[in-house]
Amino acid sequence: MATPSLKLRLHVLGSKIHKWLAIFVGVQVLLWMGTGALMSFLDLEEVRSEHVVSREREALPADAPLPAWVASDGTLAAVATRSLDGDAVTEVRKVDGSVSLHDPVTGRKLSPISAPTARSIALRAWTGPRTTIEGARLVHEPVGTEFRGPFPAWQVTYADEASTRLYIDASSGTLGAARSDTWRLFDFIWGLHIMDWTERDRINSWWLLLFGIGGTIIALSGFVLLANRMPRLRRRAKKSKLA
Repeated sequence: MATPSLKLRLHVLGSKIHKWLAIFVGVQVLLWMGTGALMSFLDLEEVRSEHVVSREREALPADAPLPAWVASDGTLAAVATRSLDGDAVTEVRKVDGSVSLHDPVTGRKLSPISAPTARSIALRAWTGPRTTIEGARLVHEPVGTEFRGPFPAWQVTYADEASTRLYIDASSGTLGAARSDTWRLFDFIWGLHIMDWTERDRINSWWLLLFGIGGTIIALSGFVLLANRMPRLRRRAKKSKLA
């Protein structure tokens, strides 16, 4: 009996590796496609329970103790004294979401904060390798997909290798999103993954749904074809026909 050639043995070995690897990888592809299609059916607002939970601010009681310079007109949501860039400030929040900063003693309005203050806040917040501030600009509208408010806000850019950008609420001085060139790359790849090339946050687009369903069908049909090519299954099918 002739010994199988090396080429034939390699072919058989390669076929076996391909077959079993296809099963292993195919299971994950099936899960990815199936779960992707399922997520496309779900409403993100319902997933987050935003449709049953109100985030409207509650007004302070009329008899709440307030600084003498604060006018209690029924629109106040919160009054708090905190630290900002090393100084004490009083933050006044209203039920409509607006925020303003004031001198705790005189009530003098301090917001929107200045560019030097924004730069100083950014340097205090920095924990990476020593760097400087490259620039600061006031933005009043969304900056691509990396920052969508609240506005106005300071975009402070560090002079680090990743060109890190920190967004600071100009009204309250609170830190917002921190983004870098690495984030932009990830954001682009994420957009490709969920097939949302503009907003980058919609996981229930029709494109994703259609491709998810299509991929699921492809994976399932691939398993059927793979099963039909299994030697044992073919032999059992032949025996059942002969019987």
